[in-house]
Amino acid sequence: MRNFYAWLLTVVMMTAVLLPSVAFATPEKEESLLHTIEQIIAWKKQDENIAESDPLLSKPFLAHAGNTNGDWYPIGLGRIGYPDDYQAYLAVIKNNVIERYKTKDQLSDMKATEWHRISLAILAVGGDPTAVGDSNLIADGTYNRGLKTSLGAQGINGWIWGLIALDSMRYKVPDDADMTRIEIIKEIISLQLEDGGFSFYQDEAETDMTAMAIQALAPYYQSTEEFTYTQKDIGENVTKTIHTIVDEALEKLSDMQTSTGGFSTQDDDNVESAAQVLVALTSLGIHPNEDERFKKGDNSLLDFIMDYQMEDGGFVHAKTYNADNPSSLPDESNSMASEQVLYALVSLYRLENGYRTMYDFRPENPQEMKQQMLKLMEDIDDIHEHTDAKQLQQLLDTYENFPIEERSYVYNFHKLAEAAIKQSIQLDLPAFSEAYEINTKGNGAIAPIYQEQTAPRNSTEQDVEKIDAIPTPLTTEHYIDVVSMIDQFEQADNKGDFEKELAQLYKYKEEMEKIEAEIQSINEDVLDQLYPFNELTSKDQDNVDAILERFNALSPYDQGKVLNYEDLKKSKTQIDNAVRAQRISWVLGIVAVGLIIVVLLRIKKRRRQRD
Repeated sequence: MRNFYAWLLTVVMMTAVLLPSVAFATPEKEESLLHTIEQIIAWKKQDENIAESDPLLSKPFLAHAGNTNGDWYPIGLGRIGYPDDYQAYLAVIKNNVIERYKTKDQLSDMKATEWHRISLAILAVGGDPTAVGDSNLIADGTYNRGLKTSLGAQGINGWIWGLIALDSMRYKVPDDADMTRIEIIKEIISLQLEDGGFSFYQDEAETDMTAMAIQALAPYYQSTEEFTYTQKDIGENVTKTIHTIVDEALEKLSDMQTSTGGFSTQDDDNVESAAQVLVALTSLGIHPNEDERFKKGDNSLLDFIMDYQMEDGGFVHAKTYNADNPSSLPDESNSMASEQVLYALVSLYRLENGYRTMYDFRPENPQEMKQQMLKLMEDIDDIHEHTDAKQLQQLLDTYENFPIEERSYVYNFHKLAEAAIKQSIQLDLPAFSEAYEINTKGNGAIAPIYQEQTAPRNSTEQDVEKIDAIPTPLTTEHYIDVVSMIDQFEQADNKGDFEKELAQLYKYKEEMEKIEAEIQSINEDVLDQLYPFNELTSKDQDNVDAILERFNALSPYDQGKVLNYEDLKKSKTQIDNAVRAQRISWVLGIVAVGLIIVVLLRIKKRRRQRD
């Protein structure tokens, strides 16, 4: 009987070790998280007037591709693997980038984060940001950004998101690059404030910036590598590990957490700040419900976030009205709040279920390696003051068997390192910053959490019917449809059977882009020649007539894209009235002169008669 119980105990223990998920994940928690994630997606569909059965990544949402208000939703979707039309989004965002690259400033003159956000979005939907047309967004937006404008021109967030983008696939920095990975890291850590936090304005620690800095530094948290740099806030040279720097930032975040379990920005409790902290913690392998630093009494960070969900499934920005942020109402779900909660909960789900961190887009590690890491972390947790040097060395040997670029996923390694140092065990470990020089290209991995939808690999006659359904004369209203269909036909295995249709689509695309260029040209002329409208005079008649002629040549849909188009139409009436008034004044002037002449002649005639 004793042998039976021993066998049973062994089976139970082995089962616990081999479980693929992190210890704090339970079916109830998983179901609750996924349910909330699905509610946010459903709310966003309603917000965009998209049918519940249709993909979120379809019209009209695709119009946001490449913009701040659009890219974070597909990032959240892709990292949870929610079934959607990723190929359509990838086609539209790539086209958006290619068209913007034709302009002088490409994606932006100052904001490097345009490259970073778009790169992450492309990776999230399974694309490769190093190959968008002829452009490499990682190179242009990170290590070579300084060739045009400093990566930090927009502030610390340029450095932060530059590092996040660079490490998203552990991209290799070329030898001839403008900046190295270590230089970017040093720029971030040099901006840490004396109190441990980070700030956009470099004055007082801010929740969001501190959390984002932690997210960027998270891949280096378990490294023993030391950095020597000047900490600008105190004006001193310091030498620290990233582990120390992040611990200081975590301590500051814990101090900044309110009694409600949440966080605020400029004394305004809001869900976005809390969401950024959640992403930061999960990027370090920290579950907010398991760390006493982030519990305030009975209130937890996760409880605070969930308290901001509305009945419609979305999330509200804040509970009180703020006149400085009038678009975020306390009784209406907010798109930015909802998107940030979406990917924060996705980040938590990924941690609970043993997936890579939120911004690590590489393929998942083999299940066997994950299980070995879980076992090692359990053994490290069991270290106590009586653990001898031999046992510690065995744990170190196990740790060093993992590839260097994967060791950041041993989330509690520093406990082992500290115990080893106390036992006078020498640690000679390679730097993570060097080990992350791996990939030069590659597609991001869509998470295999939901059953993935795969787009048909062959084009059909039904697809041809969609082309025929595009109304003519052409307008830009169906530009996104055309771009999506071009990508679909290009990717199809039977592409050769539809060369005529593909050529037609490219022709449509070219004509629509000409219309869009005309709209932009009209907008520029309106600003240069007619603005402000209330100051127009009869001298502007030729300009108004010329612009209106071009405006009237557009379809009603495209006319709606012209800047202040209603005022433009009114300007014609204003000019006509001005010209009419001028002509009337001329006529009245002529009449007045005529009357004066008549009067003078009569006076002269009378004088002659008197004489």
